[in-house]
Amino acid sequence: MAIFRTFLRLAAAAALGMFPYISNAQTGSGRPIRTVLALGRVASVVDKPLDLRLSRVSISAGTTADYIGDPSAIYILSGTVALVGSERRSLQEGDAVFVPFNSTTKLQAGPNASAEILQYQLTAPGVSSTIAAPAVTTELKRMEIPGHILQAGPYEFSLTRVTLSPGGTGPTPHTRSTAALYYVIGGGTITFWPAATINGLSGESRTEARPAGSTQAEPFGFIHTWAPTSDSPLILLQANISQEGAPEIMPVK
Repeated sequence: MAIFRTFLRLAAAAALGMFPYISNAQTGSGRPIRTVLALGRVASVVDKPLDLRLSRVSISAGTTADYIGDPSAIYILSGTVALVGSERRSLQEGDAVFVPFNSTTKLQAGPNASAEILQYQLTAPGVSSTIAAPAVTTELKRMEIPGHILQAGPYEFSLTRVTLSPGGTGPTPHTRSTAALYYVIGGGTITFWPAATINGLSGESRTEARPAGSTQAEPFGFIHTWAPTSDSPLILLQANISQEGAPEIMPVK
């Protein structure tokens, strides 16, 4: 049911023209294409302070690493991974999977090349479970999710790939209903309004480059939009946490 509700919310956003579920080739509009790669449910987010953590993990060819701990979304940057846990899957570059809390999971890199992985975790500040050795983990970004914006009840934890074609139109200015953390796969720019609120844009905007490999925190209240360059697509990997049944995105009025 949670997955179905998420689909309905994103479909509604598509109907409003924010994130259409149609390709640029079909419409010529150049608007964002969103692909939900992984989706999970977190029963409660108010039991302890909460961070959203992004790490890069390398697993050498042919080796296996175990993971058990915080709920995670795992994305394959390169190589292949045989995953055995709550489900058994063979993952290739561009694939992703949700790993529930305290679900014992084995990740085996393919025999011919190491696997490079991005792992998003919902975790307590200063404490993180990691994929065990021989995997090598490097933390890239950690963002605090303020406790005052979190509510009792279940939340959805999703991983989405967002693609905007060269010269395309980005989404309308918006903020997250809770929080999101981005990894930039194909670079572009972000424009944000430091003085704006969801009730309207105000003050001067700032536009900054976000090259491939950079990260971007998007907490509640951060008013922004993205854009590709004129000659290459913008490709974003977006981990989002939002209350079950509530919209992920709050557009500026």
